[in-house]
Amino acid sequence: MLRSSCFCLAPSHWDRYSLGIMYQEMTKDTPIVQKYGGTSVGTTSRIKDVAKRIAEQYKDGWTRMAIVVSAMTGETNKLVALVHEVNANPPAKAYDMAVASGEQVSVALMAAALSAEGISSEPFLSHQLGILTDDFHSKARIKSINTEKIQDCWSRGVVPVVAGFQGVTESLEITTLGRGGSDTSAVALAIAVQAGFCEINTDVDGVFSCDPRIVKQSKLIEDMDFEVALEMASLGSKVLHPRCVELGAKFQMPIVVRNTFTPNHHRRTRVMNLANRENLEAPTVSGVTLDRDVAKISFLNLPFDTKIVSGLFAAIAESGVNVDIIVHNMPEPGSKTMHLGFTTSKGECKKAIHAAQRFWSDHIAGPSQSGNTLQVSTEEDCAKVSVVGVGMRSHPGVAATTFETLSHSGIDIRMISTSEIKISCVIDAKHAESACQALHKAFVEI
Repeated sequence: MLRSSCFCLAPSHWDRYSLGIMYQEMTKDTPIVQKYGGTSVGTTSRIKDVAKRIAEQYKDGWTRMAIVVSAMTGETNKLVALVHEVNANPPAKAYDMAVASGEQVSVALMAAALSAEGISSEPFLSHQLGILTDDFHSKARIKSINTEKIQDCWSRGVVPVVAGFQGVTESLEITTLGRGGSDTSAVALAIAVQAGFCEINTDVDGVFSCDPRIVKQSKLIEDMDFEVALEMASLGSKVLHPRCVELGAKFQMPIVVRNTFTPNHHRRTRVMNLANRENLEAPTVSGVTLDRDVAKISFLNLPFDTKIVSGLFAAIAESGVNVDIIVHNMPEPGSKTMHLGFTTSKGECKKAIHAAQRFWSDHIAGPSQSGNTLQVSTEEDCAKVSVVGVGMRSHPGVAATTFETLSHSGIDIRMISTSEIKISCVIDAKHAESACQALHKAFVEI
């Protein structure tokens, strides 16, 4: 039985965040959650620098801080490699137990560094704090957080340091939240303790209009609506993970992205629910994103039957694979077959095909069908480039400009997906950077 101090992730209790608490409206009694990523805690010297920064803020009166840390840079990858050295297909429970250990080291080192700065702190792993998740290993979702120990720390003047990326099931099995899981941990904790905002500290100044390594003219976006931030995160921007933005939007928790290694006064990105007026005056396109982790899967000569299509995608979903863009062609006159294509991540390509083939052999293959084998083709030389902006709603011609720009650059489009505030094009991976540069010039640099 969960105690009353447990916060359950259900949005109905948090309408008051729709006003968006900002710095100017906060007192030093306002809870704040700060998350430090792998680069921020990548070495012991960086951990000590972060501890000094936290100590300065604490001594300045900001005593209700909770710190969330990731594993040190590269540690999770090392742990994943170790697991796969002993078993190419490790049991889910063993995999999560291994890869979650990187955060345990970071939490201990940060608590020790804060102690050296004269700040009392207490380290917490997920099971110690009570970060309860479902049992979907490697992609677990947070169900509730027990805030009792956090509140107790604050009452004693202690800074809680919490391991990101990990959770625990009701049966006390360790789970991990997937890529970017520490961001999700931080935003969820901020919601649970009713923080003024969640601060994501990383190695860049904030979210840019495009990856500065690809487009030198990229601009820092200082104010972003949740809607734009979620689209950009989902479409390949690496600064924030989609799930943390999704949580922030659902509970109206402002998210601030800033650089760990620059002074406090530097420019940063603030993600919140912007007023309608600000959205109306927003630029047509806020940013251009690139996702290189794209694989295209095609099922050929499928019987034209909606039940087969729904069955295939149900099987793929049950295997835990996320499907992105989907296209299909109508049968030619006199034909009873169609082609169906969709995109997913390269790492999930084989899993998706295996799930589809299993469904086909179990439910479809037989003498009454056109063939006993599911015909599949794959393409992994793909990338997805997207333009995103709330201003697209009130500015016609964005699609035309997007397609003209790519055409003039000699770039063919393989697949297209649109929404009110984004246009995504799947293209040949070799044109990825030139596509970003051309679209950024067409929309953002004007």
